[in-house]
Amino acid sequence: MKKILMAFLLVLLWSSPAAWADELKVGEKASNFALKDSSGKIYTLDSQEFQGRVISIFYIDPNKKNWNKHVETALLKDEELDRKNSYKGLLITNLKASKMPNLIMKRVIKNKQENTGLLLLLDKDYSIIKAWGLKNHSSDVVVLDKEKICRYKYSGKLPPEEVEKLINVIKEYQVK
Repeated sequence: MKKILMAFLLVLLWSSPAAWADELKVGEKASNFALKDSSGKIYTLDSQEFQGRVISIFYIDPNKKNWNKHVETALLKDEELDRKNSYKGLLITNLKASKMPNLIMKRVIKNKQENTGLLLLLDKDYSIIKAWGLKNHSSDVVVLDKEKICRYKYSGKLPPEEVEKLINVIKEYQVK
């Protein structure tokens, strides 16, 4: 009986995406990724759009797409963020976490991109969860500096004091 229970627990552990992951910690360099946008264009952290820029990355479960909408709004309203030269917002959608059909998902993504100005990428196979140890079925926010070092990380719905902290981190590193 103990062997069966142990085997069952090992299977559960190995089948969990978080079990494959090395957790990205503040102060560590983020590992690269290759993800597509809704039109099929491939982006990596080395893509031209991210060069010399601080990047705020929202990694979301589509079912929790509004958890940090207040953060997106605060970032949009902040006029001190230099979107032209030193800051880029990125939203990565965890497609595997959703049961929503792809056609509807693409419509939701297009609408989100138009409303926020964020670049939207699609994670079809837990690439970011595996690479960075983010949580599945959640909403995570990561800020990378110009050298792709993690400067901020939060999992879940950000309270007001964390929104302020996030914005201050972006402002601090966009001028360094």
